[in-house]
Amino acid sequence: MRILRMSILCLVFNLVIYFLFSSTLLAWPEGPPAYRTGAVGDIGTCNADLCHNSFSLNSGSAKFSIVAPSVYSAGKSATVEVSFSDSLGVLYGFEMTAVDAVGKRVGSFKKIGKTMQVIPPKDYRGLKKKDKGKYIEHSYKGIKKKQWKFKWVAPGNAIDPITFYAAGVEAIAEGNIVKDYVYTTTAEIVREASKQ
Repeated sequence: MRILRMSILCLVFNLVIYFLFSSTLLAWPEGPPAYRTGAVGDIGTCNADLCHNSFSLNSGSAKFSIVAPSVYSAGKSATVEVSFSDSLGVLYGFEMTAVDAVGKRVGSFKKIGKTMQVIPPKDYRGLKKKDKGKYIEHSYKGIKKKQWKFKWVAPGNAIDPITFYAAGVEAIAEGNIVKDYVYTTTAEIVREASKQ
């Protein structure tokens, strides 16, 4: 039932994007469903079911990447960036989480500005309360951006390495046809060695 509900939400998101290109004044201020980063334990990405499935995963020519520091300090925040380059797209989106070596979602995300949002629990996106602060994604104001910067607050205890997982959507318009490419990428970070 949950997979069917998320498939319907992805289909609705796709239709909204299509109508945006058809000059229809519609808005989709919320981002995609939760658990679509491609991380271990997630549902997959929006490249499944009836969603952004114009092409197979990671088949586009754009570069989708994460820039993050290589080390973290417990309880401290780090600036993380997810971005597209060499892209022909006109609309973009992303979703990200951080997972430690035993599959636990760790740390918490903090948005910078209005082009992204931390997914709230218990809304239509289906984020569980225990995962509050653990997922960040684009907002409606961010769909024309190719780059998003935000903060990640490192956990007090986690089993290294911690891996950032992100999935991104690049929408290319050709006339009234929207072609969607979905990409995934990862970046690893480890705790800073104690100074003796």
